[in-house]
Amino acid sequence: MQPGISHLGIRQNYDRLSRWYDSFSSSERLITETGLQLLDAQPGENILEIGFGTGHALIEIKRSVGEKGKVCGIDLSPGMVAMADQRIQRLGLEGSISLQLGDATSLPFIENQFQAVFMSFTLELFETLEIPLVLKECFRVLQPGGRLGIVSLQKNDSRAVKVYEWFHNRFPEFVDCQPIYVNQLMEEAGFKTTKIIQKRLWGLPVAAVAARKHDKFIR
Repeated sequence: MQPGISHLGIRQNYDRLSRWYDSFSSSERLITETGLQLLDAQPGENILEIGFGTGHALIEIKRSVGEKGKVCGIDLSPGMVAMADQRIQRLGLEGSISLQLGDATSLPFIENQFQAVFMSFTLELFETLEIPLVLKECFRVLQPGGRLGIVSLQKNDSRAVKVYEWFHNRFPEFVDCQPIYVNQLMEEAGFKTTKIIQKRLWGLPVAAVAARKHDKFIR
């Protein structure tokens, strides 16, 4: 979470947004689809999504892993958990997707539990010093050779990013994401990048990154 905003503050912000989130997040979902394509979920896999919001990506992942696959989701916001649960029930998928309320800096899962972990417009919500903790947790719960897929605002020296960061630094409760060097952060956490796709959202650079857990990485 950004300086000046507690985990509680972020949770409350997204609780307030949860009922209307889908009405202004359609552009994000288009890029999330790119990230899901890079993740390449396979039938029978066990996959975790962190920061699932209202549940769109969870449902796509479940369709990819099929009946024998397992899908788990964790989100900080009770409002988002409730909205995702409603969507899952409307589609008759209750019991096939497991939702948990929790914090990605301390995932409530055992080591080597998942073949893949996915995040879309979530990692950049965390404070700079917390991002390595989140990625360390992703590394821990992934199986050897497991895949990590992240979609994130990408930091660079463009004017658009500098203007966005100016607003973020002064009004973090409204401009809550921070562009990050997502690929570099993933590599530093022990992941080996396999593919990057560059996109733009509202004039800002976005990176969809696919990587694998580096088995020989020494923590």
